[in-house]
Amino acid sequence: MPARATSARRFAESVFDLAKEQNAFDRWLDDLETIRSTFTNPDMARFLADPKSTLADKEAVVVKLLEGKVDRLALNLARLLVQRELTETIAGIERDFRQMVNDERNIAVAEVTTAVELGKQQLDLVKQRLEVLTTKNIELQTKLDPSILGGFVARVGDTLIDASLATRLATLRQDLLAHT
Repeated sequence: MPARATSARRFAESVFDLAKEQNAFDRWLDDLETIRSTFTNPDMARFLADPKSTLADKEAVVVKLLEGKVDRLALNLARLLVQRELTETIAGIERDFRQMVNDERNIAVAEVTTAVELGKQQLDLVKQRLEVLTTKNIELQTKLDPSILGGFVARVGDTLIDASLATRLATLRQDLLAHT
């Protein structure tokens, strides 16, 4: 694992411990999103990466932008990232923290791809089936891909569930060709 990814993971673990102790997962999720969007703003990212700007100047700007928008401890995290020149790790910190919170809450995110937009009842059915398969509470993220023709393809973590018509047709075609 690269050093920056390791740093992001360590920061996320520390934030997770604090958030759990304070019962403040949602607040930290919001604060990390605010810090990430601030640090990844193109103008801000250029400023933070500029070697001509002093760390003190960078920290002052970050404090000015975030003070009152995030909790005091989250502001301290942002300042620490500036001081250690690790501001680019914020996306990894946020991602890792979100995953830890989801694990704590027994939540899995399912990326579901369909050929056409599904109605609420159909989405609820897909969600229920995925919850039975994974034994987790599922949060659906949907996207459209007409090339799958029908059915759905779901990715939950490292697990891929392909219930698409395109795959079924391809399998049928292979079976037919194998028996000729």
